[in-house]
Amino acid sequence: MESKTFKSILIYFNNETIHLSETINSYALQDFDCDGIEEFSLMESRVDEILGERAYSGGDIPELLLDEVEEATRGQEELTFKYFFFEENFEERASEFVFFIKDNFPDLSLTVVDQEYEDWNSYWRQFYAPIDVSENIEVVPEWMKENRPAKRPFPVYIYPGMGFGTGNHETTFLCLKLYDEVSDKFISGMNAFDFGCGSGILGIAAIKKSQMNVRFCDIDRKALDNCLQNLELNFPDQDLSGTELILRERLTLDKKFNLIFANILAPVLKSEKETILSSMKENSYLIVSGILNGQVDEVLNEYLSLKMIKVLSKGDWSAILFGNQK
Repeated sequence: MESKTFKSILIYFNNETIHLSETINSYALQDFDCDGIEEFSLMESRVDEILGERAYSGGDIPELLLDEVEEATRGQEELTFKYFFFEENFEERASEFVFFIKDNFPDLSLTVVDQEYEDWNSYWRQFYAPIDVSENIEVVPEWMKENRPAKRPFPVYIYPGMGFGTGNHETTFLCLKLYDEVSDKFISGMNAFDFGCGSGILGIAAIKKSQMNVRFCDIDRKALDNCLQNLELNFPDQDLSGTELILRERLTLDKKFNLIFANILAPVLKSEKETILSSMKENSYLIVSGILNGQVDEVLNEYLSLKMIKVLSKGDWSAILFGNQK
């Protein structure tokens, strides 16, 4: 890396503008080749203040305590996303992104920060820690793979920092949680479809726990590159001949699936409804997310042909488990 600096652009969202964050994340990655996106985490001192004597000096924070921290900070005035630019032509891409935000979203406040590149690794790694999803599944940053014993039977290892899904966001966490609750319905050789796969974290979990054949699909070629990277990280010596990676523009409806993940935005769940429904086998399951809590009813109304099994919520987001069992 020739550059000795990198840029991070901080965009501040409040309760009235948070619904724009997913749209802006998509623009950042697809139109401006952003090199990473991170939702701003609470500083350790603030976490300690909330947890008091139960604060952890190191290691993984249990999910129940994370929920308590989240509840204590719900309603806070701002949530910040950081958009990182550090690869080739990073200054030009960052400037164009800033201009785009100011021109199209003038009500959003942003800050541009120049930082020394040599601080990059230590800087962005501080925002990642293993995530306990359930008794079976955890999500672990790749640099901990060799030095940290797995604490769950099915660890999913991820290269974080690319903005394609790391398990930190509520929507990914909720999808994994719902999958784990029905994972005993699937056996080796069944088919899963990770539609809007991003990093591939959901399909990777289905391969790990249920030995399913997975089709990964996304509109963004960079997402598929990151997905492939994560597949190689999790299954270095495994035959994945039943695995496919397909750009959305090349997708054909030539196969049906026992399980479909669709962690995409609510408007896309509507526009892609026919593709999703026509891809379901009989007695199959569909897990959808990317849904703000206030959008649950409209998504349920779009998928009335399916049985709603469960709605799970975390923070401002919800996920829905559907089935088409007779």
